[in-house]
Amino acid sequence: MNILVVQHVEADPVGILGRYLEVKGAWLHTWLVPQRTTPPQGHYDGLIVLGGPMNACDDEAFPHLRRVVALIRQFHQQGKPVLGICLGAQLIARAFGSRVYQNHQPELGFTPLFPIGEAPEPWVQTYPAGMPMMQWHFDTFDLPAGGQLLLTNNVCPNQAFRLDHNIYGLQFHPEITPAIVMNWMAFKTEWIETHYPHLFEQLQDQLRRYWVPSTQFTETLANAWYDQVVAASQAVAMFPSG
Repeated sequence: MNILVVQHVEADPVGILGRYLEVKGAWLHTWLVPQRTTPPQGHYDGLIVLGGPMNACDDEAFPHLRRVVALIRQFHQQGKPVLGICLGAQLIARAFGSRVYQNHQPELGFTPLFPIGEAPEPWVQTYPAGMPMMQWHFDTFDLPAGGQLLLTNNVCPNQAFRLDHNIYGLQFHPEITPAIVMNWMAFKTEWIETHYPHLFEQLQDQLRRYWVPSTQFTETLANAWYDQVVAASQAVAMFPSG
């Protein structure tokens, strides 16, 4: 299966999520936006949209965002799975007419998440209530019309959602490795220095405690999402449009 990965900045690659997908058999084709203005051409069975420091609606400074929104809609129309992470989830919300805006409180570091109700996704069914996942965001979004909330917390309620049968948005970061997280410290602002003066030490401690359990979740997520990509590809082959 060929997966198109939209990587907005060099500091936020597909990480361990990509490794698990490759083990399953995925071929990842990364559109690294700083290096090229358009995505690589080809046939793709699924789409992953990663995170980044930009606002999801800042088309003037980041004109590629319009193209990403169009890609999300295109894959949705074709019945192909889409997975959006952090900024990617916000771009999914934007693509389907929902508002993206600053959250009342940022989330920086590992925060606990809680599953909501019953969902068919194995990565929701097996999620330990309160298990922390890595966060690095200031913005949030309204759920798109028809979206089903899957994971939540008190700081930022919309943590994971499903739209129709093939679109998933995650506000948190399942793809991280310790090296990726430590690299993000280079992007800390004066505001972060003031309000989170011990963030570096906190992240080091949180990674020691929570990274391994988070990777176990990521493996479950990757396996389930890849299986969905395979099933969608087989359905398209069996019932081609036109």
